[in-house]
Amino acid sequence: MVGDLLTPTHLLFLLGLAVLVFGPRRLPEIGSALGRGLRDFRTALNVIPSSPSEDPATTPVVAETPSDKRYATIDQAPAPAEEVRQVGAERPMPSDPAAGSEDHATSRRDLPRRGLLLGLGLATLSMGNRAHAEETQSAHTAGPSLDPVENPSWEGWSNPRLDVPDGWDNWQTILNPEHLPIYHDRFDRIEQARPKHHWVMVIDLRKCVGCQACVVACKSENNVPLGVYRTWVDVYQVGDTVPDPNGDIVVDGQRYRQDVRVMNVPKLCNHCDDPPCVDVCPVKATYKREDGIVLVDPRLCIGCGTCVNACPYDARYLNPVSHTADKCTFCVERIDQGLLPACVTSCVGRARVFGDANDPDSEVSRLLAQYPHVVRHPDFGTKPQVFYIGMSGDIGTVDDPEIQHMVFTYTSNANSTVPVR
Repeated sequence: MVGDLLTPTHLLFLLGLAVLVFGPRRLPEIGSALGRGLRDFRTALNVIPSSPSEDPATTPVVAETPSDKRYATIDQAPAPAEEVRQVGAERPMPSDPAAGSEDHATSRRDLPRRGLLLGLGLATLSMGNRAHAEETQSAHTAGPSLDPVENPSWEGWSNPRLDVPDGWDNWQTILNPEHLPIYHDRFDRIEQARPKHHWVMVIDLRKCVGCQACVVACKSENNVPLGVYRTWVDVYQVGDTVPDPNGDIVVDGQRYRQDVRVMNVPKLCNHCDDPPCVDVCPVKATYKREDGIVLVDPRLCIGCGTCVNACPYDARYLNPVSHTADKCTFCVERIDQGLLPACVTSCVGRARVFGDANDPDSEVSRLLAQYPHVVRHPDFGTKPQVFYIGMSGDIGTVDDPEIQHMVFTYTSNANSTVPVR
């Protein structure tokens, strides 16, 4: 019957119109919606009275039971269509066959038209709402959000999807599992306490190639957001412009050449022995552990930025996700498990060396005893504990005691802070 009302040409027209509105990618959804609508209305034709003007006097009364109750609307139609057909079959035909046939045709012809239009309208509205929702969602997520609630792909510790009881939500376990004494001032007491370890880092600039592997490893290990860094590598040009008759630089009739070299300088928090950032914290969220590591407790930090401004090395920042002060921690969660910091294990040139300065046989102790070294801005009086070898930029290999020549005598690390005997 529906095929008599809507020819294939009509259906193709409606299908083409829907595809034009919603795009060819929605063709399966449109076809499925049309198919469901046609099936629903075929079923509806079997439950609606044959004529709207039938005489109640000629219609026998049928007992209303759960299985054969008569329904007047589509929404009230029972699920089993076969039982409904049986009830309709008990109804006698009108006394005038011609009139009844005409009324019957008119009634059955009007219903599918209205129903199909209603079904198409509802399907169109549903797909339109879905398209609007997808466009809204796409516009909402057009730019990556650092909010872990809005952007679940952010793999930070505050991501609800990753907030599982695995121990990493216990900051006491992360920052100080051994309950080492902490200091907020009078840092000279640490040396007097004779701690077991004093962790330091030595960076041999003669071996740094500026590959940025340490920066990537740090971000991966510590979930460092975009735009901020716990460690970074600055690139400098070392040298001068010198006179040279064959030089390609001409100034006032004189020829010169550039006698310069590129030097890569990794930088990070210096974990100073007299850290000004710890002194100024108004809520004592920043402290120095007895083993020399300077840390920030995010549970106490109020994000005021005082410590960020107090650091003369620009090694601190406000984390845009946690809204607290953040910086290099020497990968404290790894050190407490006997592992090396992530930047050390990823350094392809073995330029970064980490170890215990209290152990005279450690690699860092041997390097500091054997090679001249400097710290960044010793004039600040902060006593940095990150030491640099080769800061002069001279990487000569001649056997001259005045030159820090390139040698590879360091032992190969095994990703462990345990000294090699």
